[in-house]
Amino acid sequence: MNICCPDLLHRRFGEASNQMLILIAMLFSLGHIDSLHAASECGIATAHARIVSVQGVIEIKRIQEKAWQPASMDTLLCGGDMIRSRSRSRAALRLNNDSMLRLDQRSSIIFPATQEDKNISLLDFIEGAIHIITRTPKPFRIRTPFVNASVDGTEFLVRVHGNDAEVVVYEGKVSVSNDWGRLALNDHEAAIIHKDQAPQKEIMIFPIDAVQWALYYPTILDYWQDRGTQDIDALIHQAGQLLNTGQVEEARTIIQRVLQQEPGNSDAYALLAIVAVVQNDKDQALGLATAAVTHHPQSAAAHLALSYAQQANFQIEAALKSVQQAMLLDPQHALAWARIAELRMSLGELEQARQAAQQAVKLNPALSKTQTILGFAQLLQLETQAAKVIFQHAIELDQADPMPRLGLGIALIREGSLEAGRIELEIAASLDPANSLIRSYLGKAYFEEKRYPLSSTQFDLAKERDPKDPTPWLYDGIQKQTQNRPVEALRDIQKSIELNNNRAVYRSRLLLDRDEAARGSSLARIFENLGFEKRAIMETAKSLSFDPANHSAHRFLSDTYANIPRHEAARVSELLQAQLLQPINVNPVQPHMAVADLNIINNTGPSNPGFNEFTPLMERSRTQLVTSGVVGNNSSLGNEVVFSKFNERTSISLGQFHYETNGFRTNNDQNHDILNAFVQHALTSKLNLQAEVRTRSTDHGNLLLDFDKDSANLNLPQNRFRRKIDEDSVRVGARYDLTSNQNVIMSSQYTNRKSENTDPNLNPIRLINDVTSAKNEAYQTEIQYQFRSDKTNLLAGSGIYRTDVDREMREISLTTERVNCCSTDSFNNDKTNGYVYTNLNLNENITTTLGFSYDSYQGRGLSIDRFNPKFGLQLNLTKQLRLRMAWLETIKAPLTTQQTIEPTQVAGFNQLFDDPNGTKSRRMGIGLDAHHENKIFTGFEISSRDLEVPIHSSRSSSFQDQEENLYRAYLYKLLHTHWTARSEIQFEKFSRAETSAGPHAIDTLSIPTGIDYFSPKGFFANLTGTFVHQKVDRQGSQNEGIDKFFLVDASIGYRLPNRRGLFSLEARNIFDESFLFRNVNFQTSEPVNSRFIPTRTIFARVTLNF
Repeated sequence: MNICCPDLLHRRFGEASNQMLILIAMLFSLGHIDSLHAASECGIATAHARIVSVQGVIEIKRIQEKAWQPASMDTLLCGGDMIRSRSRSRAALRLNNDSMLRLDQRSSIIFPATQEDKNISLLDFIEGAIHIITRTPKPFRIRTPFVNASVDGTEFLVRVHGNDAEVVVYEGKVSVSNDWGRLALNDHEAAIIHKDQAPQKEIMIFPIDAVQWALYYPTILDYWQDRGTQDIDALIHQAGQLLNTGQVEEARTIIQRVLQQEPGNSDAYALLAIVAVVQNDKDQALGLATAAVTHHPQSAAAHLALSYAQQANFQIEAALKSVQQAMLLDPQHALAWARIAELRMSLGELEQARQAAQQAVKLNPALSKTQTILGFAQLLQLETQAAKVIFQHAIELDQADPMPRLGLGIALIREGSLEAGRIELEIAASLDPANSLIRSYLGKAYFEEKRYPLSSTQFDLAKERDPKDPTPWLYDGIQKQTQNRPVEALRDIQKSIELNNNRAVYRSRLLLDRDEAARGSSLARIFENLGFEKRAIMETAKSLSFDPANHSAHRFLSDTYANIPRHEAARVSELLQAQLLQPINVNPVQPHMAVADLNIINNTGPSNPGFNEFTPLMERSRTQLVTSGVVGNNSSLGNEVVFSKFNERTSISLGQFHYETNGFRTNNDQNHDILNAFVQHALTSKLNLQAEVRTRSTDHGNLLLDFDKDSANLNLPQNRFRRKIDEDSVRVGARYDLTSNQNVIMSSQYTNRKSENTDPNLNPIRLINDVTSAKNEAYQTEIQYQFRSDKTNLLAGSGIYRTDVDREMREISLTTERVNCCSTDSFNNDKTNGYVYTNLNLNENITTTLGFSYDSYQGRGLSIDRFNPKFGLQLNLTKQLRLRMAWLETIKAPLTTQQTIEPTQVAGFNQLFDDPNGTKSRRMGIGLDAHHENKIFTGFEISSRDLEVPIHSSRSSSFQDQEENLYRAYLYKLLHTHWTARSEIQFEKFSRAETSAGPHAIDTLSIPTGIDYFSPKGFFANLTGTFVHQKVDRQGSQNEGIDKFFLVDASIGYRLPNRRGLFSLEARNIFDESFLFRNVNFQTSEPVNSRFIPTRTIFARVTLNF
């Protein structure tokens, strides 16, 4: 932006009065007489500006007219037209280049009839003050009597008074010039221009001070009521009216007169408190409001002012108590009822908020405040159309109030009118330039339009306007994460948590965002992007201990578990909980994510589990198509396509998944096909229903690495195993919000599964395969009650699980193909359970989890009735050191699709492993996590699991004792804005009684060390080396021993601009290292592919977002 002017008006008419300047400027604008037009000819196509807000007396003079006429909202201004504001009046205009202009009292401007350069917007500013927000790429020039201005996307103020002019830059760059000199201004700089002098630069420590007249000061005096002498009341009323039009200094002068005459006047202190709130002096606001209440405890206005000061300090409950006191003092106070509605919305008490808002409107329907709060209440009740009508009415009642503009903008965006909604948010920002909340929402709107520089600017301005508000730091961090800047994103999210007293739970001031624990889950997501997996799990556990109903945290934990062996049941269970708890949104449901046993090598499928990073920051009606594909050696090929659509009350998701590969060895092929349909509908703001249908077909060979080498001999047992699965499942679920802090979720599933397993019979004489065909019908119904408060939360639930199994077993000779038929059997696996979990946050540094479950299990000759205690502790030893401990006992249920809504973890320790049904387990663990200056993250974890695993034979069932010990440590470091390093060490020790069925002891040591690169331009890369040492013991001499190896993996990729997708090329085991390894199949209920592959694997993957 440049401000430049030939100073023509000054040189010719330097001694003219203000009135003469106005006349001369009008004559200047007449330029070409053929440009004259009638007012009726000024249409949208030719208009230079539209008036969007009028406060007081605003007048316009058409180019061919002599008389001034009153202006109103939506009046159009064309070339040659002049607009002026009277005393104690303000106006806001939207210019034809999409800029916003705010006009102070006693100000006047002209829109020239002709433009010398059609590519430049021109404006003649005669006197007064204007504040401009311009985001247009089209150059924009302002001419004044002393200086000219050319604008190119910035926010600034211009003031002309007498023989002086001033230009203040809030953001961007401005060039200021006249005949005596030129200046280039940047953020927080100003130019002072005196008559016949060159511009002089000044540094503005608090540039917002120059635009105090443009801010919005909420009303606290519902009506003029006698409280003292008539003169004092008249002065208070006058001061309140001055604040309504932004004339702060005049209002202060009158308030000081009041305090001189009556030092203890409560209303005077209350008004000063409101000024301090708007100007973001929170401590002074609290002091002044407290003084107002002290001087007059029976003043409703004083308690209202105190509520604003408390809310500004995020003391929502205290603010509500203050307003309730005001209402007790004056039950007919409409503003008090509106404030109660506003604060109850902040606490999530939507029904009570709507009732209070309706009462406020009933008491005084002519107040914009009461209508606005009712509009927000309707918006949160998903009544978008009704909310729009109310917001529009509120705008008519008070055109200077930014909040109905904010509400209307959000409503329009929710309907899918993104541009129209963003325009309303821009108007709101112009009506209150210092409002951090509005700036944050405008930034989100620019983010949705993929105008990221503008989005970043708004978040930066929001941080500056309110340095204590965590919200813009959160949104800016999320934006940077999507721009391949995870290190910077991490710092922003950490700052957001720090500003919120290191708590992961936060609700915005109007509950317009459902941010339950969003900071914690966003921080965990960024840790995962950085490859800091162990730290991510710890942060998620912390977030869920504050709010177990946080759907984002559950979804993230599900994505993280995808990379951890034997966590498939926990992963799909966390996904189910996320789906049940999520609001209506456009988040795609990836078909493969809900299936527990696809056995694809980690992160080699068509899509990464966390591609929901393409989802929006703002809820809005829209459609989305996300496609992913992968191609690699070993004839690997896969794709996933997900279509999703969202409107106000309903979201749908349709998806398909396909993956095939020949595998890295003989009989290691896989083929998967999945179709999925998901629909979610909000019957009311409290009742949310959903249904999901899925069909799946799988065919694969032997996925087991058994410390053996590959062989092409098809008669070997390892090359004869086959498995086929055809599965159809249906699920229905619901969430009902009893109150703002209580809800119930329910899930019911039915699965029909047909499978055929071909196992080699180890007959030493004949080549025989044992073929088992099974039909499983499974039913599962669960319900859970959730309660949340600041100090504690509680989960209580129960479930009924039943699986009916019919099996047919036969022998097939490989030499004669003769079938020896047949034996059959049928059995049931049944489980009923109930549980209670409580998280006690009585101290900000201590979180204690206490709970239990009671499980009754019957299946295949087993009968178990058992009480299972749950205990967890998370203790902040210092601000940098966190201790975690847990004791967990469980019984593995016959889950329909391996999913349950019972909590899967306590204090970051998983309790739901992929164990065989009926397994009794006890896990004990301790962990310590530390960080230094938020640059180095380190920790360790030790845990032990004692298991009793069911062993079934044709005659009886028994239990086998097993023991698993896990020792792991990690070290992560932020090397640079673009570089990170990580190293982990993990030792797993498994043991059980010696048996001929497999290994009785396995010790595995793995040490991965890697470095990652992230470029803001979109490129990313990784290089990881992993040392593995494994010892396998079993009866006999085959498939046992010790092997050690070192693998090198690498990847490079590019994140497409505007969140359009990403591409990556990855290679595992680059140097084609051959080794022996035993994976964990025998420890799980389903086959699982190996973590390490003894051959080079190369694949390319692309994900596109439309």
